[in-house]
Amino acid sequence: MIMCILIIPTYANKTENLIDVEEPTIIQARFTNINVFSNYFDILSNGKASVTVYLNARNVDKVKVVAYLQQYKNGSWSTIKSWSETRDGTSSGIGKNYYVVSGYSYRLKSYGYVYVKDNLVETDSYIGGSEWY
Repeated sequence: MIMCILIIPTYANKTENLIDVEEPTIIQARFTNINVFSNYFDILSNGKASVTVYLNARNVDKVKVVAYLQQYKNGSWSTIKSWSETRDGTSSGIGKNYYVVSGYSYRLKSYGYVYVKDNLVETDSYIGGSEWY
């Protein structure tokens, strides 16, 4: 009789005791002021790179965006062109084109800054995937 009890398989219920092992979930806002920080980068077949960076925020006085067009060469990324735009109000953006040289990978790196009474209150950054041209 004892042998029969030891041989009987048991099955664990995956949902049992999950409360005991889960860590508490902390919910917090990622941004207080920034609503939208959008970035776009593309290279056309003629080498024309298009860069668009836009930031919209709330409850701020000034917004700044900075965009860096980077080229991968000799094992590292280097900036070949940069743009910056600062505007009073709640939004700022950059929309630029630049012709690149073929035979390299390129990417967009950007930063967004928002200010209240000339004090920096929040930032965001973006590094896009590379595109070969």
